[in-house]
Amino acid sequence: MGPWAAALGGLAWLLWLGGARAIPPTRLDWAMREDWAGTTFGWLFYRNAPWGLPLTRSPNQLFPHGTSVALTDANPLLAVLFKLFNPLLPADFQYHGLWLALGFALMGWFGAKLVSVVSPRPTHQWLGGLLFAMAPPLAARLGHLLLCAHWMLVAMMWLHLRDTPDARAAKRSLLWAAALNAVAASTHPYLVAMLAPLAMALTVRLALGRVITWGRALLASAGFVVLDLLLFALFGYFAGGSLGAEGFGQFSADLTTLFNPTDWSRLLPSLPVARRQGEGFGYVGAGALLLGVLAVAGAALRFRSLRDVPWKRGLPFAVAVLLLAVYALSSRVTWTGRLVVDLGGLYEPFSRLTSAFRASGRFIWPLCYAVMGGALLLWLRQWRERAWVGTAVLALVVAVQAYDLRQDKSELRRRPDGFRRLQAPEWAALKGHYRHLALFPPQVQWVCPYNEPLVNAAGYLAYRLGLTFNSGYASRTPPSIAEECNATMRPGGVDADTVYVVVRPQVGAFVRAGARCGVLEGLAVCVAGQREDAFAQALTRQPLR
Repeated sequence: MGPWAAALGGLAWLLWLGGARAIPPTRLDWAMREDWAGTTFGWLFYRNAPWGLPLTRSPNQLFPHGTSVALTDANPLLAVLFKLFNPLLPADFQYHGLWLALGFALMGWFGAKLVSVVSPRPTHQWLGGLLFAMAPPLAARLGHLLLCAHWMLVAMMWLHLRDTPDARAAKRSLLWAAALNAVAASTHPYLVAMLAPLAMALTVRLALGRVITWGRALLASAGFVVLDLLLFALFGYFAGGSLGAEGFGQFSADLTTLFNPTDWSRLLPSLPVARRQGEGFGYVGAGALLLGVLAVAGAALRFRSLRDVPWKRGLPFAVAVLLLAVYALSSRVTWTGRLVVDLGGLYEPFSRLTSAFRASGRFIWPLCYAVMGGALLLWLRQWRERAWVGTAVLALVVAVQAYDLRQDKSELRRRPDGFRRLQAPEWAALKGHYRHLALFPPQVQWVCPYNEPLVNAAGYLAYRLGLTFNSGYASRTPPSIAEECNATMRPGGVDADTVYVVVRPQVGAFVRAGARCGVLEGLAVCVAGQREDAFAQALTRQPLR
């Protein structure tokens, strides 16, 4: 019952962080801001897209360039799954809240499974799973929904440390690792970039334990890489041009990250970090830090109780985690935000890789959970003959962890800014008469000037009417989009199948190009001058000339 209780505890913690309004799948308003809006529209436009290859291609978003669910961070795996049932789903439907609920529950579950390596007691497993579910790095990622899947890292740690006595058990572990890689590759590339090295380290651990041969270990490692690349291609990660972006060396982890709460703690003071180092947030929590101190102190006093610990079992995992942590520090290693050493020359030959994984600070997460898991296992191992001591301290640690974390910092507790739905009855006349809705000039996050409320309102309208849309959010975009940010209307450039929502300074150019323009719900809207349909006629009620 330990893992089940821990899973329920993880779900309860999400609710405490404000998840109650996100879980109901028919609620959209909470998700219509910032990165959440990008993931939501990535799914909504994919619902209207035809099936094709790559499997998650979405040609009607960022039209005419198109994009994919993968490049809008909209969870390719769940998008494909729910698209199969698209006719049965209501128009307002999102699965991101369900993904969060699953992530927090599985964090508790696999935290409990990890504790089961040293303790069969359900109470220990429940408390240990709760400690993992309360990890501050998980709560801090609520602004980026797909990356709230830290349970995969804890699950991989469990595979490394659990007993694997023979080839049959080794095969099961490798299949588990392959499944985790497959889910990660179908979800987000940063998860794969962490899981793949840990999976390869697992093959080394099994080969060192002589339960598989080195040849099989090499074959399994190659298999993980091939599996990940095939799924990347299938789900459309390579569909958006260059995968690189600026920021490597800035989106990093500081050397103080494990004990620096950066305003997330009620108990510990915050230390300074550089402006963009929030991506490297790795504070493990006051409870976990307390447990670590007690475990290390106890190990020094009760060393004999640890003589039979199979330390070699965790060595490949530890090496992989430390290497990932070194990458998390990036080319600019800092202490409290101040440069300690510049490794730019070392990383320069690998600039294509580092630009693709520019937010290197995220790679500190495996070390965070290794520290938490190591403290848990070390403590319980010391007191396995006096289980009540382990229970009492774990209960105290979980209480400290829960009190320490500032729930008001949760993105889910932020008051929503409000989502505007365009509701004028005239909009309904677009359906069946027009094919495209376009902002002019286009507005693409991080590329062009971006009015988020306008983009969200127009994007939702385009989705409900089954139209293409030329604006929005994607993590990677073709370079040609940037050339359209300051577009101007040319004579004869008004497309008859497109409805344009135009910034006011451009209205005159549309009128001179022969367009019919008017005001609808406070927006300047233009269509081709030759259009005589009901929507075009509606624009004459408040004409713009």
